[in-house]
Amino acid sequence: MRRETIGFIGLGNIGKPMADNIAQAGFDMAVYDVAGTPERAPEGATVGGSAADVAGQSTAIFLSLPTIEAIAAVVEEIVESDAGDDVIVVNTSTVSPETSVAAHERLTARGIGFVDAPISGGVLKARDRTLTVIYSGDEAAFARLEPVFQAISEHIFRVGDGAGQAQRMKLLNNYLAIIAMVANSEALAYGAAGGLDMKTMLDVINVSSGQNFMSSTWFPRCLLSGVYQCWSTAGIIHKDLSLFVKSAAAEHRGHHAARAALDVLEAFAAEDPEVDQMYIYDFIRDGKG
Repeated sequence: MRRETIGFIGLGNIGKPMADNIAQAGFDMAVYDVAGTPERAPEGATVGGSAADVAGQSTAIFLSLPTIEAIAAVVEEIVESDAGDDVIVVNTSTVSPETSVAAHERLTARGIGFVDAPISGGVLKARDRTLTVIYSGDEAAFARLEPVFQAISEHIFRVGDGAGQAQRMKLLNNYLAIIAMVANSEALAYGAAGGLDMKTMLDVINVSSGQNFMSSTWFPRCLLSGVYQCWSTAGIIHKDLSLFVKSAAAEHRGHHAARAALDVLEAFAAEDPEVDQMYIYDFIRDGKG
């Protein structure tokens, strides 16, 4: 089996550690980031001058981009590049299922492959190679890409064949995580108002029926230390939950709890979309949500 030459576009908080791990696994790489590439590039990687430049040097192009608009722009640039017909574009970003279908149609019309592989776990898991990779797409493409996925995680799930299926899985997972963030904030603020100690509340919750990922991981890490740094922002969680609500509403599927949580996040992100997501607790505690 041939060894892929990996293009990587988007070297932000999660993209950079992912690209670093792929490079450390021995893959030849070409990388590009619109915000500045040389200082973010993995050691030994070729620094591209544009997304199109990277596309022309790669057999698989990984995208780790913050917005639907950025995905669409880069897809168009790849379509117009001199990328070969055997190239596969791998979208690790969180977008709507409809965005994935549109990207798939645009790229495959040009003869370029496209698969979804959104990741879950955040910056810390990106750094230590414990991300969850959620894949949907062609089985042969999966066989080609699996060694690359293994460079970033041992948790790799193929959930379907179609464009958008992995994004659907990612959106429902993010919905559960984000609503838990809002619910934990409301519950802990309620307890603190009655004089309960934060550490004690979390200790009880985490051995009781209310335990969840947020209560066991991010809330102890951030709230107990006072260091709110989980490398995701109010704007990002608002975007992710918005995607779930829009998709569920378009299909007339239940999303009442999601809609209520989104109302809180709309107000939270309106204050400062760049603030760390964990300030959601302070926002709710202070009666703003």
